[in-house]
Amino acid sequence: MNTRANIRGVTVVLVLLGLALAQQKPEDLIKGQCEKAAVVAELWHGFTGGAPKAALENLVVEFNKTLGGQACVRPISQGNYRDLSTKIKAAFASGKVPVMAQAFENNMALYLESDALLPMSALGVELKGVNPLFVKAVTFKGQVYGVPFNKSIQILYYNRDLLKKYGAKVPATIDEFVATAKQISQGEKAPVYFFQPDTSTFSYWFFTLGGNYLQDGKLVLNSPKALQALELLAQGVKDGWARPITSGFINTNFGAGPFGFSTDTSAGYSFYLQAAKFDLGVATLPGRTGKQPGFGLVQGTNLVVFRRADEKEKKVAADFLKFAISPKAQAVFGVATNYVPVNLGSGVDPLVTRYVKENPAFGVAITQARYAKFEPALSDWEQIRFDILGQAIKEVIVNKADPKAALDKAQKQAEDLLAGRTR
Repeated sequence: MNTRANIRGVTVVLVLLGLALAQQKPEDLIKGQCEKAAVVAELWHGFTGGAPKAALENLVVEFNKTLGGQACVRPISQGNYRDLSTKIKAAFASGKVPVMAQAFENNMALYLESDALLPMSALGVELKGVNPLFVKAVTFKGQVYGVPFNKSIQILYYNRDLLKKYGAKVPATIDEFVATAKQISQGEKAPVYFFQPDTSTFSYWFFTLGGNYLQDGKLVLNSPKALQALELLAQGVKDGWARPITSGFINTNFGAGPFGFSTDTSAGYSFYLQAAKFDLGVATLPGRTGKQPGFGLVQGTNLVVFRRADEKEKKVAADFLKFAISPKAQAVFGVATNYVPVNLGSGVDPLVTRYVKENPAFGVAITQARYAKFEPALSDWEQIRFDILGQAIKEVIVNKADPKAALDKAQKQAEDLLAGRTR
């Protein structure tokens, strides 16, 4: 099916939630719902606009309707995700924490160092039906401390027109991927695999080649598999089939040369679709063998509840979490945003099945989510992924540094950071 089908997710969610005819914005409706409520449960989030913010607010409006005006959830944007985590740390110091917030797994690890989170069992929140891979990522020492909420997964984007021109098929394995990228690049006399030289891109190759960041409980950045993955990317640039994108998103670089492939987040599908002047295809990631797809990096956050919050607010929060991860709510939220529904039951919801027929990328993402990998849930991982490992990858790809030396340096920097020798 041609993927130029209209993206109608936000419209669908508005109709489904009965808000299509509303004259007020969702944020105004929420303000009205909370004005006379005796209990207001704040939800701090990192959505700055667009479909995710609107979809969250629409879900909150619908949930608040069930509370009869006695209580409400009030979502409050705190800027981007990094801004959010900074403001939550400041809230710990002031003692004025919200009841709920979005949090990455590494954020959760940091908050747990101060025993700041409530386990879901204490709230009576069960994660029945939620993707077990997602549940495992929010489980610490046998306890579940959050509910997965907005999740995206890496998928393969490709140019159908270009593959057709060269009589090539969609690659199912890494070997096929490299061979096809080489073939088309030679014909086009330009690299056709567009990638950002960052930890996210690296993680696909690393995980699919069999890598694991944690070995015997220790963080290892310079393993043989890490070296293999980084050398493969560096060799791709050298051999002329891989093009590093160092400014802007991949879709904003269409036109810089012939685009053939990228391994990128499913959340970017609508942006790819808008930018593509060619027949855009999507598929699961190439694997080590043709028996199963490669492993995609999961990105996105979870919802957590803080211990210090008011007890009445915690009750409202618990009810909202149950609502937010229900099959119907996740179907609505997923269709509106192109995030992968975290509840496996959402896959058979008529809203989702209809949407997949028009937007096959959504179905691909749901399938790819069965082959998901997470980065380490370490409190210092944010700094490691951006400033240490991420910097090592850029040094190799952009500045032609030696892969082994760069990874060895990153390993030493990470060990120093984790040991408290540096900050």
